[in-house]
Amino acid sequence: MKNIFKGLIIIWMFLLGSCSTDLLDQSPKTSLGENQAFDNKDRIVGQVNGMYAMVKSGEFLAGRYQVYNDIRAENFLPKSTNLVTGYATWNHSVVSSTNEVQNLWGAVYAAVNAINIFLDGLDTKWTAGELEGIITEAEYKQYKSEALSLRAICYFSMLQLYAQPYNKDKGASPGLPLRLKAYKTGEENDMARSTVAEVYAQILKDLNDAEGMAIDKYSTDLLNTTRIHKNTIIAYKTRVYLHMNDFAKVQAEAAKIVSASAPFTASSGVAFALTPVFADIWKSPYTTKESVFSMPFTSTNLAGTQNSLAHYNHPSSSESYYLNQSAGTAYALLNAEDARKKLFATGEVNKKTEYFSGKYTNFTVQSDYAPVIRYAEVLLNYAEAIVRGGNSVNQKAVDLLNAVRTRSLATGAFAIADFADVSAFQTAILNERSMEFLSEGIRNMDLLRTLSTIPGKPGAPSAVPPSSPTYIWPIPTTELNINKLMTGN
Repeated sequence: MKNIFKGLIIIWMFLLGSCSTDLLDQSPKTSLGENQAFDNKDRIVGQVNGMYAMVKSGEFLAGRYQVYNDIRAENFLPKSTNLVTGYATWNHSVVSSTNEVQNLWGAVYAAVNAINIFLDGLDTKWTAGELEGIITEAEYKQYKSEALSLRAICYFSMLQLYAQPYNKDKGASPGLPLRLKAYKTGEENDMARSTVAEVYAQILKDLNDAEGMAIDKYSTDLLNTTRIHKNTIIAYKTRVYLHMNDFAKVQAEAAKIVSASAPFTASSGVAFALTPVFADIWKSPYTTKESVFSMPFTSTNLAGTQNSLAHYNHPSSSESYYLNQSAGTAYALLNAEDARKKLFATGEVNKKTEYFSGKYTNFTVQSDYAPVIRYAEVLLNYAEAIVRGGNSVNQKAVDLLNAVRTRSLATGAFAIADFADVSAFQTAILNERSMEFLSEGIRNMDLLRTLSTIPGKPGAPSAVPPSSPTYIWPIPTTELNINKLMTGN
């Protein structure tokens, strides 16, 4: 995008035109003026759906964001050297003008502004009493909760690629322009970067405010998976706090939705639980109790060309990424009897049989849901926080780790005695996460939050340490050109 605020009126009209109450049906039906946007409940719901549609952009959570966070790390090798499908990200050669650097930034800030426009209109109308008889107070709070949560997810996601990890210097590094106003013109582009700590503080404010207003659960598994409710927010907060090494807060949030002992489940709200058979998570209808939050797709509502997770992970794609089998990678760590390894698909690359993650099987239509966060992550976040927060390994932490591990490898249970110290447990947790969340966009985030070197891989430059200028992405040229107060990385 030449200007992330150019075309905001088009975005506004899109939001107002998407008036279906079905989250999967987000095609604009009409174009409405701003004054008509809150005339009836259908139009308000249409705007809520529109916010989700913006976050579900092909350049963002429909697939590309997860892919970039996977291929920066060591688990994948490229079939193709096509720069359009992430090759520069894979070999750490992106610059400010690289497509993905510019397009992801533009897509996320467009989503943020769409959310801000909705929040501004909703609050203004509600405060003025103009929504009386149109929506209830509970509905007002629910919609606002969803908007705040989506904005928090946007900013958190951006930090993981464009800013130094919080744990490098407790968030003192330059973060992002923190845009919280609704922009309906191209004015006020100039905005300095807030610090990483300031952006995290806003993320947590949005999530905490949202939790207090959120609906407990929806009426269907589909909505519980694809729209935000109270337990979605709590689960996501465990991720945010873990990235800040605030282990006490991770434990406090996780305890709200994880029972005290195995089998670990959520006892209130949406009843999160691990899916007994790992492969079932990745089958239609993609709405297991483990799927905390996912981006939905149908044959008529897809991520778009070269965007879907199947495009990047399926052996039939000429531009997909296959598994690196080098020592230390997820492939090498997985036991041959592990259900996660048995899920792998095979395909030919350069006349040799190679392996692919196997999670995204619908290559013809490419309507696999795109995961944002799963309950397995909450359990592993909890386990890590217990050990690192208490500086010792205890039985509960081991049980939480084993719940995820033995679901796929019945003979793989750990005992406390298997860990010589906290560092050994941390290594086991990070390895488990690398195996469990393969092709879900977690690995790069784990490496950066722990200030680990991004490992080298065959055919790419050497490993990338935290001191390297390529440890994070550069700020896009588009933003530097239009924002006079913006500084680069």
